[in-house]
Amino acid sequence: MKIRILAICMFVFLASDNLYAENYAGEFMALGGGARAMAMGGAFVSIANDATAPYWNPAGISFFSSFITKPENIGISMMHSERFGNLLDYNYLSVVRPIEGGKSGWGFTFIHLGVPDIRIIPMNSGMMDDVDGDGIYEPLDGDKLNFNYKDYPFESANDYALFFSYAQKMDFASLGASVKLIRNDQVAGFSSLGIGIDLGLLKKNLWKDAMLGIKLQDATGTYISWSTGKEEFIYPTLKIGVGYPFRIESMNSVLFLAVDGDLRFSNRRQGAQFWLGRASADFHLGAELFIRELVALRGGLDMGRPTAGAGFLLEDFGNWNISLGFDYALLVHDVFDTTHRVSMLISF
Repeated sequence: MKIRILAICMFVFLASDNLYAENYAGEFMALGGGARAMAMGGAFVSIANDATAPYWNPAGISFFSSFITKPENIGISMMHSERFGNLLDYNYLSVVRPIEGGKSGWGFTFIHLGVPDIRIIPMNSGMMDDVDGDGIYEPLDGDKLNFNYKDYPFESANDYALFFSYAQKMDFASLGASVKLIRNDQVAGFSSLGIGIDLGLLKKNLWKDAMLGIKLQDATGTYISWSTGKEEFIYPTLKIGVGYPFRIESMNSVLFLAVDGDLRFSNRRQGAQFWLGRASADFHLGAELFIRELVALRGGLDMGRPTAGAGFLLEDFGNWNISLGFDYALLVHDVFDTTHRVSMLISF
């Protein structure tokens, strides 16, 4: 069934004159990074204090030392997930290195989305006996296929993104930026290249312990140029988040509450929570109870869909003074299968 579905999808893809949909170009980069943030419904723009900061808000790199590491340590985040009945493979890697005692820092992120085992069948003339001449395969009406699908090879489709990020603490806030390189290798020899820029701001103590995060994603717009001569354009997205840590001294714990809003002006009416004309908005709500700097319980809403998860942290583990964090996220979808994500944080 998997092979049949993908073969049909790719036939529709190859038969189409338009190989792109601008409103959702580069959407594979929106699948998230790190199970911690995903378990919190993706409400992480104002927190961004671990190795996933280059993805969620590059300005958070300079605050990286506030979570599981010291200002001079390197942090790594890794995640792998298989989605929709193992049809999609998603891989994520981030590396962060604070410098100047945590006053600035650099990082990079690698994202890969792959669809393996796609059998490509180009529908040429004579491959189907079309009784009624409507061009639609209808076996109940006597239509027959004049080929064996097993004679055609498997191919795979792969999307890649590489972020190079830098952040600097200023007197008023932390500022950060990422340069993104995008590569798409699709079936039948189609490929594309693109480049974009993300800008970020993170301010702590906005009011008492309140945190404000702002990320202007694809700040100047991002063009993706295809080998076919077609072009995609990724419109800018403004992400604004507010978070607040409530300290529970009796439990030696911290409760983080966060809310993010994604604002777009690219006519995403069919895929957004709220819209008015070309403007649309999606919201993310998240909570994390971090108990004794050891165990975390998380939950949230990702565009109205519930999320949940947990994690634990081992500081100065072993003889190498390595800190390890393991996180799990459960994402419930109203149409597709429930997704499970597991990620690991390393600091040394």
